[in-house]
Amino acid sequence: MDYKLYNMDNYNLYFLKTKKFKTISLSIRFRKEKEKKDAVYACILKEVLKAGTKNYKKINEYYKARLNLYNPSIKIGISNYGKSRTFLINGKFTNEKYTEKGMNKKTLEFIFNILYNPKANKKQFDSELFDICKHNYIEALKAAKDDHFKYATDRLWEEMSVYDFKVLNNEEAITLAEKITAKDLYNYYLSLFEENSLDIFIVGDFDFQNTKNLINKIVKGNFKKSTKNKCINYTKKEKTKEIIEELKTNQSQMAIGLKFLNLTDFQRKYVSIFYTSILGGGWSSKLFQVVREQNSLCYYIGASRSISHSVFFINASIDAKDYRKALKLIKQQLASMAKGEFEEKDIKQVKQVYLNSLLEIKDNQTMFMNNLIDVVLSDNDSIIDRQKNIEKINKKLIIDLANKVYIDTIYFLKGVDNDKAEN
Repeated sequence: MDYKLYNMDNYNLYFLKTKKFKTISLSIRFRKEKEKKDAVYACILKEVLKAGTKNYKKINEYYKARLNLYNPSIKIGISNYGKSRTFLINGKFTNEKYTEKGMNKKTLEFIFNILYNPKANKKQFDSELFDICKHNYIEALKAAKDDHFKYATDRLWEEMSVYDFKVLNNEEAITLAEKITAKDLYNYYLSLFEENSLDIFIVGDFDFQNTKNLINKIVKGNFKKSTKNKCINYTKKEKTKEIIEELKTNQSQMAIGLKFLNLTDFQRKYVSIFYTSILGGGWSSKLFQVVREQNSLCYYIGASRSISHSVFFINASIDAKDYRKALKLIKQQLASMAKGEFEEKDIKQVKQVYLNSLLEIKDNQTMFMNNLIDVVLSDNDSIIDRQKNIEKINKKLIIDLANKVYIDTIYFLKGVDNDKAEN
């Protein structure tokens, strides 16, 4: 993938020119090593920034301004890769070649204005706006148990030893959020420009020099040196932790967290895809066929990976009475993978799906942008290299990886009968 890198003093600009799309995509990414408080501060901050800027006193004025710019898509969010936390602003807007001259400049200025001109005064965020965003965040945490699948996964993540600190649970996050003031959050906002690295990506058909000059006039901050995202690895096998919590519901949720030991880059990037897919990647996977189809023990079961953390998860929706039997079958399938009890056609099927997904990248601008970011920041391989490397996968490589897997934590959200729970 050909892109142009501009080292702009203390931040990086990455431009990729393509005439394939009628829109231009922008991604502004602040990165630093994740801290315990980020889970709370960053979540409230993104909601405050979403509410517009102090150029617009009312929210309808803000949206009217967006409509005058042909309604660009703007998303503010947070992502984690290994030990790194990224606070990001993404934008996508119609190229001025299809609207009117000067719209590219106006739209870029509008998006950066959200970042540099939030609703704040006297070194703190607007109190009324802050209180609303903080309240909504706390209420969302209190309602977390309503989504049993997500709650079980979040609880599993809290119990697994992944970072150098213990992840905040919901009650701890609520307690911290309640203490945060508008001034505290504003100081955290300022840390974006002092304690983070900054990488800006733009993909589309645009003038490099004019865009570079424009962004350089806007961007201000004492940013840190940008480095590659790093994955987390584990070398020591620990005793499996099991947590069982009861909840008034008819359906139970099981979430199993597993860790990979001493992964090579090739195993992380490629072999783990095959392992996770064959084990629990869909209706034809071993877990689906054995636990659901043959034994009718779950409503849903599947596996997913967070490879930058060197972990993957198995989630299942089951009846409480079937917990032990379902867990036994899952462990049997993990052992089965380590013994190589899967077929060549399974490998071939995963290869085909993966290769098709690579072809799709070229026709989807969001995927195209994300691929560029992964290549630059996460040391991912080019599409051509990935096409070559995926063909190298064989049964032996998958078996070798399967023998590097162990169960770290089992979390079971046990559904109990309402009448029984009240007695």
